[in-house]
Amino acid sequence: MNKYIFLSVVTMVLISCGKSKPTRSTVDASEMKEIVLSNDSIMYIEDWVRDVEVIPLETSDKALVSTVDGVIVTDSNIIVYDTRQAHRVSIFDRNGKHWANINRRGRGPQEYMRLDHVTMLPDNQALAIYDNGGTKVLYFSLDGHFISSVPTGFWFSTMEYLDEKNVLCATYGAGGQDPGLEEYENRTNLLYFTDRKFGIKGSTMPTRYKNRIPIVPYIRKFEDKVYINRPFSDTIYQAIPGGLKAVYRIDMEKINGIANLDPGITHKDYRLLLEKKASLTGRFTASDGYMSLSFRIPPEGEGKNYFYSKQTGKAYAVERDYRKTEDILLWHLHDSPITSVKDRFVSVIPAHHCFTTGIFDPKTGIRTTAATQRPELAGLTEDSNPVVILYSFKEGL
Repeated sequence: MNKYIFLSVVTMVLISCGKSKPTRSTVDASEMKEIVLSNDSIMYIEDWVRDVEVIPLETSDKALVSTVDGVIVTDSNIIVYDTRQAHRVSIFDRNGKHWANINRRGRGPQEYMRLDHVTMLPDNQALAIYDNGGTKVLYFSLDGHFISSVPTGFWFSTMEYLDEKNVLCATYGAGGQDPGLEEYENRTNLLYFTDRKFGIKGSTMPTRYKNRIPIVPYIRKFEDKVYINRPFSDTIYQAIPGGLKAVYRIDMEKINGIANLDPGITHKDYRLLLEKKASLTGRFTASDGYMSLSFRIPPEGEGKNYFYSKQTGKAYAVERDYRKTEDILLWHLHDSPITSVKDRFVSVIPAHHCFTTGIFDPKTGIRTTAATQRPELAGLTEDSNPVVILYSFKEGL
């Protein structure tokens, strides 16, 4: 067994509170499911996709979407946000009609220096925007109006609401360099449980690697469940107020995967491992019935996706076969879905992609693409806003 791989069943998680004695939260090992990945079990998405809903986002001068870094879908809204270029949130109704924008970059009391993370409040009636540079969270209504802001007191990278009273925040291990954690005894922990005003109730997940190997935990929220994966961990946790529970352990042996690196690993050895071993990127998406896992595959580092069925307990490597369907739109669903809503995965496709892939008939000289094939895409141009696709899978996978 590779010396860097250590597979273990997690039976407890320590939640430490300030300078007080740590409290112990027991995790029932029977709740943790094992996901065994193999490249021998293949899934062609074209064979299994059903209930495809295609939603072109309205394009206008007021509703221009550039980079899509995240999507939130509710029964009433589709919210897309760009954290790298425009630093803007675009709000659409469930049919793709534009409602409002949040574009408040600046240093004022109702503005954010950076748009680092966007999430929905538990009641789905307002948005929370985290500004790391300004060390605050700003709240906006779904028609784009500012409501209020709350200082966070310490730095973190992402956050999610566990419920109306509890928030989970993931840090990047600044520790004593963060003035807000300078006097906190367990300041090297990476996950912090806070109240609605970001007062720390407890923390867990100590920094594992000594040499600053990438360590920011991934927090993903799907419906009312919040999941966490530590980089290079084989375990996915679910957060509950005050603690974590292990829900999935991923067996990567058959795909030559790497997890749980040696704590003292150097950057040189870390880079060499990435050239030889598959690794979980942290991108995973859970629907009611399935989970999508995205891996980085050596040596080029290209992505490969696996789907796990919660019903059957089976996992599949996603492969592409254009011959499986004449529905060209489905060809674009092989990449990892960006989020989910209930039993459906959500993917976002740039409009120009709907014109660049298709079937050419040499007899007629006609090239059929998703844009020309799908009636929902009538009127779409290569400069249009992205297209949102919701889809589920047939039973029996």
